[in-house]
Amino acid sequence: MQSPKFKFLSPDLNDVFYPKNLKEEWKKRVRAQLRKQLIFDAIEYRDINDDIDNLASKIRREVTGGSYSVRQPKRYLAEKSRGLCRQMTLIHPRDLLVLERLSRSVYFELKKKAPSSSAFFEPDDGSFVKGFKQSDFEYGSFASWKKFQKAVLGFAKENKFIIVTDVANFYDFINFQHLRNIVASLADIREATLDLLIYVLNRLTWTPDFMPLTQVGMPQIETTATRVLANAMLYEVDRVCESSAISNYARFMDDMDIGVESIPAAKRVIRDVDLTLQSRQLRLNSSKTKILSQKDAYRHFCVAENLLLARFETIIEKGRHLNWTRQLLVSLYELWLCRTPFSGPGEKSRFNAGNGSKIHKYILSLLYQCGGKVPEQDLLWLVRNEPGMRSTALRYLGSSNKNNSNLAEILKILRSGRFVDDASLVDTAGYMLHAKFRKTARCISLANEYCQIAASQSDIGLHSAIFVASKFLPRSSILDLLAKNKERISSDYWLSRAAAGISPVFIGQGADWSSYHGIINEIDSEDAYDVLNYMLETSSASTYSVSLKAYLDAKNRSFPQEIYYPKVLVLLAAARNPKSSALTPKMHKRHPALKKDPFFSNMGF
Repeated sequence: MQSPKFKFLSPDLNDVFYPKNLKEEWKKRVRAQLRKQLIFDAIEYRDINDDIDNLASKIRREVTGGSYSVRQPKRYLAEKSRGLCRQMTLIHPRDLLVLERLSRSVYFELKKKAPSSSAFFEPDDGSFVKGFKQSDFEYGSFASWKKFQKAVLGFAKENKFIIVTDVANFYDFINFQHLRNIVASLADIREATLDLLIYVLNRLTWTPDFMPLTQVGMPQIETTATRVLANAMLYEVDRVCESSAISNYARFMDDMDIGVESIPAAKRVIRDVDLTLQSRQLRLNSSKTKILSQKDAYRHFCVAENLLLARFETIIEKGRHLNWTRQLLVSLYELWLCRTPFSGPGEKSRFNAGNGSKIHKYILSLLYQCGGKVPEQDLLWLVRNEPGMRSTALRYLGSSNKNNSNLAEILKILRSGRFVDDASLVDTAGYMLHAKFRKTARCISLANEYCQIAASQSDIGLHSAIFVASKFLPRSSILDLLAKNKERISSDYWLSRAAAGISPVFIGQGADWSSYHGIINEIDSEDAYDVLNYMLETSSASTYSVSLKAYLDAKNRSFPQEIYYPKVLVLLAAARNPKSSALTPKMHKRHPALKKDPFFSNMGF
């Protein structure tokens, strides 16, 4: 029940959630944000996209009618180092759309009120940068991050001392009351809109064990919405630094680099920034706060390495001298690695100093762009020992021609218990789904072992196991996995969509289809039915939309076999269609992996 005053607030909400604005938000930003979440959707939310008009109208009715509620989010862990994990949040696409719309409604006003031009964070606009791999970059637009990096590299040349610091557990300690006050002071935002924004954030915050809401802790989501708001929390720090006697200042979210001319000046700046943060119940990270000399800063920021790799990047982009470039990059990689007998970086490795991990990712990217490779034992070492490099290493490992033996090594790591987070399970599943393997009994056994371990560890692990099973395991084993986990699947949005997403494996397969369809009926989830109906329509339609044809034809060159696994599943549904030769005549020509990969071929292509 709403208060009597709500009827006066409803018109303001109606302006923000006008259907046209919601549809624009979905098409320009939210769909791209959903692709960047940890776990994928079998049909990439194409059912929602096709029904966006109805969804937009429904959201507006619920919001303006005061009946909107946030659906249950899902938490997952991503290891940073030494078992310390960042807790991330998956949210329902509808709630992501609402949150992005609320954030966007205040973003431009917040941007205009920014006290410093040296705070470089800009929200991702949903576009993809050519050759850019998302797993090598964390958040915000790539262009704004490049500007930040360029500014910081200049500091090491211009200043005697550089302060390097960030905010301790920034997201975890953001107070929503402080956030509300800051946003209200900066943007002309109506009370009802601000109330809804704080309401949504509160319901997405982790509140375990039936504990009460604390009004503290910004949920960490693969979305620009929360980052836009968190960025505004640090405007006061920007103002303090801009008014201080400092030579240079640059900030990207909570990463701050400040150029000064003396140690006393550096200590005063650190003191003032920390006190400013304390007024909002935040603190600088004492273990990461450093005052570097010019020489140390030059090494910390890897200035020389960045400049050298940038030159190589220019040569590669022009497509010239690739063999020569590849040989030089391999030699440079070995020099900077300073290899140990165990294939890891040595004590004097450039990859261990300061921003060395960024240089490590940079040189790997360039090497593979120009057709080079590094020893696979190096990549396996990173999978085993460097959580921050794990997804990068697994992606490059996918281009190997020894994936069967590599999978055996990865399963050894999984058995050892080194993976203490959900992200590692998903990254491993991504490697298994997109790399090419020889179809052997050993490989199938390893895939089955992965599914058993992953499914037992968490719902995120079960989500990964369902898709890995759909590629590698016989239909009887897939049915067994679904049947054993029916209750878990039925109450979970992402799991129910995953269970229905593998339906093309069973469509038209006689008794196996009957058994599978029976399990889906027992799961009895509207979300599962949405995906199942989409796949069934694809397998029986007499015509396809222009967008579906374009989607099915497009290659995904960032994957080892140039095809994204969700597309494999939708293509399999299309292959089940009696009119497939007319609807998708170039399927195998456009996607040769469907025949060349023995596991894809065995699925029914």
